[in-house]
Amino acid sequence: MKNYFRSLPVLPFLLLLSVTLISSCLSEHSGKPRSSGKTSVILIVTNNKSQWEGNIGKQIRDYFGQEMIGLPQPEATFLFYNISSKNLDKVYKKFHNIFIVDINPEFKKTLVETKENLWSWPQRVIKITAPTEEAFAEKFEEQKQAYMRLFDELERERIIISFEMANDLDISNKVEKTFQFYLGVPGGFSIAEAEKDFIWLRHTVAKVKQDVELGIMIYSSPYKDTLDFSPDSIISRRNEITKKFVHGPTFGSYMKVADSFVKPVFKLADDFIVDYTVETRGLWDLKNDFMGGPFLSYTFVDEKSNRLITLDGYVYFPNGRKTKYIRQLEGIFHTLRMVD
Repeated sequence: MKNYFRSLPVLPFLLLLSVTLISSCLSEHSGKPRSSGKTSVILIVTNNKSQWEGNIGKQIRDYFGQEMIGLPQPEATFLFYNISSKNLDKVYKKFHNIFIVDINPEFKKTLVETKENLWSWPQRVIKITAPTEEAFAEKFEEQKQAYMRLFDELERERIIISFEMANDLDISNKVEKTFQFYLGVPGGFSIAEAEKDFIWLRHTVAKVKQDVELGIMIYSSPYKDTLDFSPDSIISRRNEITKKFVHGPTFGSYMKVADSFVKPVFKLADDFIVDYTVETRGLWDLKNDFMGGPFLSYTFVDEKSNRLITLDGYVYFPNGRKTKYIRQLEGIFHTLRMVD
């Protein structure tokens, strides 16, 4: 297919020869506690506080704390909690994301180690042992994209695990009957609209100051050619769907893509279940009203039926941090399984 999108730089084969990658399977979870920590938080372990307050900490914060794409207000991709290595006890070892920096002059070369489910599950531990701070900085800069990807995948895994015990089987069965694929929809969602090629699910999360609404739209159409994956086609198709089905509280109001000032971002989702999938992140608002928020979608072709499918999720939480809820939608969408 023609590539309309600038793809991400090719990651090294999970950190090439400098990484010791040790995978663990479900059987190894036995006897290990469930991991702890809030969504999108990394425990940073340094030899001492001055490392965190100096160049090492700045490099880590600048990269892992970069703004998440597609949100209306700036929000860091990850937040941080720092401790010194001498305080890494069994309580902290339960944390789900752990990044350890060890500056050790006895090492001649920098060593990167990464392990799944080392002290708890699900868990991702990455440790960089370097002879100097300069050596750490060089290795971190070289492989930081792979580190980010590992932590992103762990966040998604935690969400999937937390939801899979409470899936709404009736809604999942309705999705499967309509579109011939499985999607793990957690409890709390209800069907707001359902037609032959369209399902709209809604879930309200009660909060003290402002409720949160999560929405999931699934829609399909006959696949014509690769132009269906162009940014213009993806956006116009979404606007057509939301104008028809997703109306606001004011008469004549409806959802649309808010692209006047901030353009949506498109990329190939190379870690999605379907090989060729376009991920879109952007903002939505209401025509003739004042509501708005972020959305996330995945567009792909079901080759068996030759239909173009879009999984589309949105968040409405005007006064709160939205990263958590975008990650939840991402986790739900990654439960997709095509039905034979």
